[in-house]
Amino acid sequence: MGFDVERAARIVAMQEMARPAWEATGDTGVLQQFLKDNGCHGVEAVFVTMNLLNCDLAEAQQVFFNAPCRDAERRFHNHAMDLLDEAAGIDP
Repeated sequence: MGFDVERAARIVAMQEMARPAWEATGDTGVLQQFLKDNGCHGVEAVFVTMNLLNCDLAEAQQVFFNAPCRDAERRFHNHAMDLLDEAAGIDP
């Protein structure tokens, strides 16, 4: 996935900033809290996670949405998915 130069630079910078926290703990919840505390959210947090964990997009999204500190994002995502399902006529 391509990003503009500024977003790509933010992802790389945050990845290097978060690396010590990730390497010290190996705890994905701690990583997500660190990212959140440092203003890294949404797509950028998912891509930082994907790069640090050396995982695919699906696994990085799962780590992001399962972190306790990302509850608001998870609830927003789930609500948006429910609305899309409803608009498409899909029963939950």
